[in-house]
Amino acid sequence: MTSADGGPFAVTGNQIVKTAGALDFETKATYNLDVTCTDDLLQTTDTYVVKVQNVGPKITSLPTASTLVEWQTAEKLLTTLTLAEDAADCV
Repeated sequence: MTSADGGPFAVTGNQIVKTAGALDFETKATYNLDVTCTDDLLQTTDTYVVKVQNVGPKITSLPTASTLVEWQTAEKLLTTLTLAEDAADCV
C-alpha cells in the first residue's frame, strides 16, 4: 500500500488497519490510500478513502449541579472543566 497522504495506516494480510497515531480532522479530514494487489502475473491498484469524522471535545469532569447561597454578589468559581481534547474555548 502506498499513500501520498501519509497517515498511520498499513495493510496486514488482507486488511487495511489504522496503526498507532492520532487522526485530527482539523489537520487532515481525508486520507487517500493506494492499494495494490498482485497474483504474480498481473496487478491492480485502487484507491481506498478514509474520512476522519470531526468530533467535538468531550467534557470529562462536569458535575451535575452547584449550590450557591442566596444573595451571592461576588464572583465565585463553580467548577473547572477538564476536556479530553484541546479546546480553545468553552461557551
